[in-house]
Amino acid sequence: MGLCCIFLLLLLLCVPSNGYILAHIPQVVTCKDIRTKSKVILVGSVHFNPASIALARKTVAAEENLGAVVVESCEARWKRSLEVSPEGSFLGDVLPSEMQAAALVAKDRGVPLSLGDVDINDFSPRLKVILKETLADLFSPAGWGRIAKDVQRGASLAFDTTTLADSLQPTDFIRSDVLLGFAVSLIRYPIAAALKAPVPFAIFAIFATSMTLGSTQLDSAIANAEASGDANLALTIALSIFNVLLPIVFARLLLVGFLEERNVRLARSISEAAERGNVIAILGGLHVNGVAKLLESEDALTGDGGGDKKAGTWWTEEMINKI
Repeated sequence: MGLCCIFLLLLLLCVPSNGYILAHIPQVVTCKDIRTKSKVILVGSVHFNPASIALARKTVAAEENLGAVVVESCEARWKRSLEVSPEGSFLGDVLPSEMQAAALVAKDRGVPLSLGDVDINDFSPRLKVILKETLADLFSPAGWGRIAKDVQRGASLAFDTTTLADSLQPTDFIRSDVLLGFAVSLIRYPIAAALKAPVPFAIFAIFATSMTLGSTQLDSAIANAEASGDANLALTIALSIFNVLLPIVFARLLLVGFLEERNVRLARSISEAAERGNVIAILGGLHVNGVAKLLESEDALTGDGGGDKKAGTWWTEEMINKI
């Protein structure tokens, strides 16, 4: 149960001094793209949270000399979002998102929109590759070394803020409006996911339920095996090993697949958009610090975003007309 809750929390959430920062604004990091020297404002959101929606809308509306807005989405996911909850529809009012709110303000201002995330059709196969590699690596000392290296690097890139003068901190989200809105997020997020991607959502729901029940049964089995003596020692050891290995597999998937490689793509998309001028990017909170570090170190251009050098997709009128 605990692992599933942690995963859901991470999904809601999955900068050096540069002359722009006067005071830290909660959930906002301002930095400079080292390649273009353009100002970049990263808004760290809790997805579907009313406070994050208001912040995204306000930030895009207020910024002067805005060259582009980047959102954490891809063409396939964005099209599906607009099909399920178009502007002015019932679901559009019931299931508003911070990304669509920012996009609407950008549209009203005539500001281009970039879909900066890894395409879902590339992302899912990549996760399968990481999972297979991790399972194989569990059976060799060298593989354990690779896992440790990936987890350590991924954790450092995502959570180490020692090189950032301005960064998102847990306290950014411990505010009354965000906390109250979090309850709304917990309702809206699964509903939106079920409507936009029913099959993947069903698979995840079954997996999460199985994990919850399996974790309880696993703990019970270990306790029973230990109580029954030496006869079940092998079972106790096997179940205990499984209990240890599961979080390791999950950690590599999260830190490499969900964060590191997507951060590279997001940063590359933002840097490309920054060629047009100042940029506002609407991201999940866990992406912000890692993306800021990439933008200021040129790693956005040299990093491996899952094995390619792709950047974002510009959302054009032609695409809109096809919906």
